[in-house]
Amino acid sequence: MGTIAGCTDDTPEDEEEPDTADSPDSDSASADQESDGNDGADDESDSADETNDEADTETHTLELLAEEKIDHNHACLHAEFDEREPLEAGESPDTSPTEDETHVIWEVTYEGDAGYVAFDADEHEYDGPFVFYTAEGSALATTGTEVDRDTVGDDDCADLDEYVQVEPDDGQIVLELTSSS
Repeated sequence: MGTIAGCTDDTPEDEEEPDTADSPDSDSASADQESDGNDGADDESDSADETNDEADTETHTLELLAEEKIDHNHACLHAEFDEREPLEAGESPDTSPTEDETHVIWEVTYEGDAGYVAFDADEHEYDGPFVFYTAEGSALATTGTEVDRDTVGDDDCADLDEYVQVEPDDGQIVLELTSSS
């Protein structure tokens, strides 16, 4: 006979070692608890750390629409009828993707506590503050000056939640995005 799953012909079949790996004796279990210097309290904090790590890598989604002016009716048409363009937000302002288009509604995804998206106002023909509508989340300007912020009422548009109007800083706007779910 040959080798099967790491076994060789050299081992006699009738000699078997007792398998004790699945059933440690009480002395070895006690030694394990004593060796880490506690009574298992770290086991709970280790589980909490793993849970926090999982929460940090959970994927979040929200919708973002860039416009030139505050116009809920116009923005709502985009929210109701336009297809969503996928956009993966950066983990920091330095790693954020840069967009320069208005009248596009993005489905933004990110992992962790927040995602970041940059808007290059210099590449756009409009010269003034830009408006960013959100659904299922919110936007906070980390670069640029917030001019106005408010909710979009359901009477105006049930598909959008709020907007923020931002004046660019040296032609740039960076938004910190957080999902409400």
